[in-house]
Amino acid sequence: MLVGAGLFGAGEIEQQVATRIERQIVLTRDRPPLLTAVIDEYVLRRRVGEPQVMCEQLQHLVKLGTTLPRVRIQVVPLSAGAYPGLDGPLVIATAPTGEDVVYLEGQRHGQVVDRTDYLREVVEVWSRSVVGHLRSSSPSS
Repeated sequence: MLVGAGLFGAGEIEQQVATRIERQIVLTRDRPPLLTAVIDEYVLRRRVGEPQVMCEQLQHLVKLGTTLPRVRIQVVPLSAGAYPGLDGPLVIATAPTGEDVVYLEGQRHGQVVDRTDYLREVVEVWSRSVVGHLRSSSPSS
């Protein structure tokens, strides 16, 4: 993705990849956070790079989801249609104190939002639409 978008030079791509790999260390520490990753099915189907690379990426996701007990990976099916996640990547994080924060990721930068009214709206919309749809389409329902 970083190469195909043409936004980064070779050195920047290496740095971006190293940063993303480094962030994953938090998932294997003594007290890892609970991580629920919601991925659009189309993202998994869109060919980016060679088939072998895509296969390795899928295998990595499966490994994370099956070997790390605090990592959950859910896929929004194509049949879901439009949903809030189409606006772009976002992270809803809850601090140990119980306070939420939203991180909106852009192509070249991110933004942390901690305004109470915005947080409440994002969490409510996300929970109602995406999480509700995932529950209703899961095999255990």
